[in-house]
Amino acid sequence: MPLVRRTASADDGSSRVQHAVPTGEKKAQMKLSLTKRRVITALAVWFVTRAVLYLIATEHFMSTYGKESVGDVSTYLKWAQDSLYYGHIPHDTEWQYPPLLAPILVFPEWLSHTFGIHYLTGFTAMTFLADCVITTMLIWTATRRDTWAGPWYWILGVPLLGPIVYGRYDVFPALCVVFALALLGKGLPLVMADGSKGRQLNNRRWVAGVLIGFGTAIKIWPGLAVFGMPRGKKGWQTIATVAASVVGTIATLSFFFSGTLSFISNQGGRGLEIESIWGIPFVLGKRLHLEHVITNRVVYGSYQIVPDGHGLISFVVSATYYVALLSLAGGFALMGYWWWRKTWRPAVMADATFVGTLVMITLSRVISPQYLIWLLAVAGFCLLYKDTTQRRSSLLVLICLPLTQWEFPIAFQQLLHAHLVPVLVVCLRDLLLVLATYFGFRDLWVSTVDGPFVPPRLRALISRGGSSADKAVTEPAVSTTVVAQSEAEPEPEPAVSTTSASEAEVGEGVEADEVGVEAEPVRKW
Repeated sequence: MPLVRRTASADDGSSRVQHAVPTGEKKAQMKLSLTKRRVITALAVWFVTRAVLYLIATEHFMSTYGKESVGDVSTYLKWAQDSLYYGHIPHDTEWQYPPLLAPILVFPEWLSHTFGIHYLTGFTAMTFLADCVITTMLIWTATRRDTWAGPWYWILGVPLLGPIVYGRYDVFPALCVVFALALLGKGLPLVMADGSKGRQLNNRRWVAGVLIGFGTAIKIWPGLAVFGMPRGKKGWQTIATVAASVVGTIATLSFFFSGTLSFISNQGGRGLEIESIWGIPFVLGKRLHLEHVITNRVVYGSYQIVPDGHGLISFVVSATYYVALLSLAGGFALMGYWWWRKTWRPAVMADATFVGTLVMITLSRVISPQYLIWLLAVAGFCLLYKDTTQRRSSLLVLICLPLTQWEFPIAFQQLLHAHLVPVLVVCLRDLLLVLATYFGFRDLWVSTVDGPFVPPRLRALISRGGSSADKAVTEPAVSTTVVAQSEAEPEPEPAVSTTSASEAEVGEGVEADEVGVEAEPVRKW
């Protein structure tokens, strides 16, 4: 009941009744008011920054700068007019994208034919709306969890990367991933599910799997979100949904477009791009007159390292190419090993997606400026979890953004001719990405894996020299450690400390998130 307080009236001696608001109600009202102010502030900053970026991308303001940032849109227009509009995937080595990108690039051309809207205007409007939806989902999730680092990371990070965000299509697969993570983390209203809570969880899981599949059919990297799934039944169902969505999307598009799988061979033909961690040493060597390579020639849609003649330098470039492929395969193998050993909690969905994307970008033989859009979107969602492990790596990626914008488009021509300052800037950016990848994987491993890197049983199996007596000595030591840790860190729910129980259900992990309580990890250092 409301508190009642009587006060005397100075005029007639009568008393009037004042209803005092309970303390808890006051706090709730103050919190609601603070949340509204935060939402309004975030939306205002977003609108101001995006209005400037939109004007630059559409060449209404700083047209020279904007033209460089949206240069690929002219290629999209050519593909749409010459091939895609007529149901053909372009016969072009620059086409290295999964087929779901085709209808996305055709839509602005349809707007042009139907309403007379210029292709650049229509495409930029689409990327602007995708940015708007990502921001809305991040802000909505922040209001439910009372943590605002994620939305601000995205809102401020996009201007640091520049108008290239609106001049490339990479914001569309980023939207699919953020949408899926928001559904799995209960960051959106339950508008797509009805009935019991279990049915709602199942519906969101299916929708999230389909969205990840759509993102993979636009650009391969969204498929890395499967690393964030638990190993239980629900996790495997979501992974199966992702695979079915990818296959079904590509099969469906094959009825409308010819050559839907041509991107595979084109992607495989790419070499060492000059901005990658494998290519920039050759550019630096050219600047120091140590290596004879060509850095300003376009091959398969990017500027690659091309040996100037034959001999030793040609062998070194070829060897580096295969080292890059092996390193990327090793990075994904390491992620797979972590997935096999991890303990699961809700934050792992976003953290593992972020680390997997870092591994793909850093170790790949190709790095383009728009790739950082992927990291920017996923890191923004990571920071919505209070127990995320990726704060340090997210900060390093944030520092990479202005360096990348300075490298492209401002100093890209100087980079092509191996001028020292742009080369050093790219070297610094790539070094920060390597550090972000290392710290990201290390922090993720430490917070989700118990015990040494190689378990005692696996170590004995590898060595093949362990006797039964050795195993008898090893196994009690492990059990003793677990007992000691459980005594030192008593948990109200012991099931969380075991891998099998903690990863049984995706829905169970996110259910605690519904009431705004983050599931804290069981960290056994």
